Amino acid sequence: MGHPAIQLVPALAVDAEAGGLSGRDLLRGLVLGYETASRVSRASSMRKGLHPTGTWGVVGAALGVGCARHKGSDALEQIGNIAASYAFSPYVKNSFVGKNVASTFAGLVSQAALLANLFFETGFRADEGCLEMTFSQFLSDRFDPQVLVAGLGDEYAITENYFKPYPSCRFTHPALDALEEILQEKKIAPGEIARISVATFKAAVHTASKPPANVEAMRFSVPYLIAARLCRGPIDLRTMDHGIVRDPQVMELAGRVQTSLSQEYEHLRPGRNPAKVTLHLKGGQEATREVMDCLGDPLKPMPREDLVAKFLDLAGPVIGKDRGKEFLEKVQGLESVDNVRPLLRMLRPGA
Repeated sequence: MGHPAIQLVPALAVDAEAGGLSGRDLLRGLVLGYETASRVSRASSMRKGLHPTGTWGVVGAALGVGCARHKGSDALEQIGNIAASYAFSPYVKNSFVGKNVASTFAGLVSQAALLANLFFETGFRADEGCLEMTFSQFLSDRFDPQVLVAGLGDEYAITENYFKPYPSCRFTHPALDALEEILQEKKIAPGEIARISVATFKAAVHTASKPPANVEAMRFSVPYLIAARLCRGPIDLRTMDHGIVRDPQVMELAGRVQTSLSQEYEHLRPGRNPAKVTLHLKGGQEATREVMDCLGDPLKPMPREDLVAKFLDLAGPVIGKDRGKEFLEKVQGLESVDNVRPLLRMLRPGA
């Protein structure tokens, strides 16, 4: 399904703050924008090589903003078609090889989503076939309109959202979780390891063949992330500094990580995300763990205290931990907030 939230939340938060919308309006836009993006994603079969951020997300973000503003069905149809006209074709390899143009994709989506609403308000209109043509001919190999409405209102895609305990590609997380389970049972130093075997699914294997060019590319490399965890400690933003890909110890150990495709695991996709990690020690012993669902998935959710700790860890350097804690306390009552502007302004540095 890709990454609906990063394409939706910035535009929605900015518009809600600027317009002084209520907490219920913000939540309405979040749930329905997420649902729209997810349904357009599932209805489509994106062409090989396209990054999901920048394609269907612009429609979800634009309609999330429109729903928060309580636009009617005719207006939302037009806003969706205008937004589909702004879907672009981001090359996914930029992420894998660490080209940071990929970091601009989500921002462009938010900008386009806000413009779609602004242009609608000022009288611009799009052909009613823009959305279907974009996702059946231009960006996608097929498009099934029935997926957009099947079971509408019965379940919501946002309940399938996942949270990342590590700042890396989600597909690397099962292997990292398996390694964590090994290390929780027994502390193992890099010098004790002869080699490491990782069996997992195709999407987690395909970026493991080449050393990463930089830390951005390393976020997709199972061998380097495994080596970094063993050499540097827990995988977080402090560990993932720009010099890590040139760390001789990390480089040497990463060269002893062997990844392989498990057809058994591949057949369980996309419902499950399995991996098995084996540390082959120099003394002949082995330590193995298998993970079927990574931490943060709907089937294995992160504990609430871990989510709070992650938010404060990320927000603290920007707004300070005290204000981060105050924001968390106040956002619990978001549904009853009449005007979200003061709340959202708490997230501004120096505000």
